[in-house]
Amino acid sequence: MLDYGLERSADVLARAFDDYFVRIPFTITLLLNSSRADSVDLTLSRVFVRDGTAVGAALIARRGWTCRLAGMGIIPEARRTGVGRAAVIALLDEAQSRGDHTMLLEVIEQNTAAVELYRACGFETIRRLVGFAGKAPEISEAHDDLIEVDLREVAGAVTRYAPRDFPWQISGETIAQLTPPAVGYRRRDAWIAITDPAQPVVTVRALVARDAIEPAELLRSVIAKHPGKDEWRFNPIWPEEFAGFIVQVGLPRTALSQWQMRRSLQVSQKSL
Repeated sequence: MLDYGLERSADVLARAFDDYFVRIPFTITLLLNSSRADSVDLTLSRVFVRDGTAVGAALIARRGWTCRLAGMGIIPEARRTGVGRAAVIALLDEAQSRGDHTMLLEVIEQNTAAVELYRACGFETIRRLVGFAGKAPEISEAHDDLIEVDLREVAGAVTRYAPRDFPWQISGETIAQLTPPAVGYRRRDAWIAITDPAQPVVTVRALVARDAIEPAELLRSVIAKHPGKDEWRFNPIWPEEFAGFIVQVGLPRTALSQWQMRRSLQVSQKSL
């Protein structure tokens, strides 16, 4: 992607995602932010060219022995021509050749064609990821023991207490890249990170606790501290089995959901 050029690469991705379930207006800035926050490696990310024309692109992120297909799109006129399957197979071959043990991805559940493609290429489902968004119910007051903390403290708590296979976007490594105006809070043994609370829409980027009762109370406290928001949002990257506390607070579930998927790669003895 670096060789192809970031502006041209962003244009290919923008065309590929223009009619997607969630339209993503790719720009150079977005690519660079992904490189920093999500560990996207622009030297390993690919633009796919057929007969001299770019027909798709893929973003590859890496951490340790694990890589992630952070986004792949094929332009409309090249879909259902075998380009997608060829691209995924090529990306898996490259990942194996460089010694990666696992490739991860998330795919919108309602995008049945993409789900079938990834399953045909050997990806297995880890869990369903869900989202929530809406105006929060009126909450009288914040708890006095709500403390603002360094976002790195939130990241450390996620690393310690969240499952090891937590989705990439809400992992401790990702949360550690957050900076102000995002804000972190702690209440007792629970931690949360949110986007700029001065904005009318606030997205929860991380929430983890040692006690199962704490997450809902922490969320209520943070909502009370920042009242009057048009919307509180959890993007559809939250494990369904851990999302009960969001329901307790009263935020409605969004229509789109995702599958978190994993593909183990055969590792040679030399790599080990």
